[in-house]
Parts: sequence; structure tokens; C-alpha cells
Amino acid sequence: MLTHAHADHTGFAERARTQADATIWVHEADAAVARGAKPGKNDGGMARYLLRAEFYRTTLSLTRRGGAKIVPVLEASVFADQEILDVPGRPRVIHAPGHTPGNAVVFCDRHRVLFSGDTLVTRNPLTGRAGPQIMPSGFNQDTRAALRSLAALHGLAADTVLPGHGDPWTGSATEAVLLAHAAGPS
Repeated sequence: MLTHAHADHTGFAERARTQADATIWVHEADAAVARGAKPGKNDGGMARYLLRAEFYRTTLSLTRRGGAKIVPVLEASVFADQEILDVPGRPRVIHAPGHTPGNAVVFCDRHRVLFSGDTLVTRNPLTGRAGPQIMPSGFNQDTRAALRSLAALHGLAADTVLPGHGDPWTGSATEAVLLAHAAGPS
């Protein structure tokens, strides 16, 4: 399951599909990009991060591991908001646009676990700031929408949040959302 179609999240998907016969899932609004279409423009530039050492660490790491280029997923199944997927654990996907148009989280209510992807992270990959927050505007297509999308996570009965960047959050999802709002954009 892909929370969104950025190269650092899709990189292994095509190999898993072809070599392990895995079904790849992505939100319908990100399906074209996952299949190789050009992504939209981010609303924040990278210039504001150029004096941050973390910017260079992240850029070098992504480049070295091939995470800067999307490897197209030739066959992907799509999901929509609030859909319960017929996979083990029967997770519910929640559309949370902003980081990308099809950005989503995956909630396993039975296990009280939220896979937040890049909707809510605990480490900023461009500044190094720790704690619950949204991704930096240099990586978001719509930072204001990303902040608004946190509302979809508020009240979820999750005791563990597993972000796409940073350490797991072992408090309530609501507490993480409140802290991310307080942190604001970066």
C-alpha cells in the first residue's frame, strides 16, 4: 500500500509487484503519478532549506538510494477515501490531500495503528526538526491543505502512529495532530 506517489515511497513497489506478485495499492488521485506521469509542482521552493545541513543529508541519501526518481508501477489497484481494503487487517484508507493530491493514511482500527505516511511525520527531512508535524512546504503540493487534512486524523482511536519519516509516535493520534498543528508549516 502506497500512502502517496513520491519516489521515496514508490521505489520498491514495482519490484515487489513483479518479483513477489504483490498487488500495489494507491489512492486514485495519485495513480497516474505512480504509473509514471509527471507530479504537480510543490508550493514551496527548496531555496529556504539550502543553509540546513539536514537538506543535504536527505538529498544525498535519496539520490544514493534512487529515491529521487519515480520507478513507474505498471499495474496498480486504486482505493478511494474511507474504503476498507480486502487485505489482511482490513485497513481503512483516509484521503488526506495536501502533500500530494492522493495522499492518504491507512488506519488499522483493530490494532489501533495508523500508518500516516507523509500526512503526519515525526522528523522533518529538510530541517531535522523532531516531533509531530506536516512535511515541509518544499515537499507539499498544497501546505494549507496538508494542515487541514490533519482533521481527518483527529479522534482516530490509534495508540501508535507510524510515519513515513521519523520515529513511531506512541501516544494518541489526536495528541499528535494537536502538536502538528502547533508546529505549523516549515
